[in-house]
Amino acid sequence: MPVQTLIQPSPRARTQSGFTLIELMIVVTLLGIFAAIAVPSFNQFINKSRTQSFNNDLVALLQYARAAAVEQRTFIRVCRGEKALTVQRDCSEGDPIRVLEVPDMLSLTASAKEALFRYNGTGTETTWITCLGDDASSGFTTEAKASGSIQSWPRGKNGPESDMKACK
Repeated sequence: MPVQTLIQPSPRARTQSGFTLIELMIVVTLLGIFAAIAVPSFNQFINKSRTQSFNNDLVALLQYARAAAVEQRTFIRVCRGEKALTVQRDCSEGDPIRVLEVPDMLSLTASAKEALFRYNGTGTETTWITCLGDDASSGFTTEAKASGSIQSWPRGKNGPESDMKACK
């Protein structure tokens, strides 16, 4: 019967563990490719989130102005300035009750220089359009009705079945 001998490594022999340089370079390359794909989408997500956030702030400002008019039993106006909207009793006054700054990257247009809310909760018809630059598909349309209600349409819409055509 043949004799089998087992060759055993000496106790001093080391077993290798870890990654080779080639494996590490492949992983770094794949991470770079994934990052190159993800970063533009992430920037677009951030810009859309900023537009949505400003529109939410605009709706809150309008609701605040209406509530303040009813609570204080007076006329309250939302005045459009160069880079801000202000809540005031009179737009010619210099002391605003509340201010909403318009970020530089956004464009805000309105159908009137000011929106008026009366002490009985009614107001003037005014429409605001918020866009990221000139991109109508990213914009929001917010309306203050004569009844005092405030309606904000979904992104890219300016009515129930109507798409925004321009940011003006």
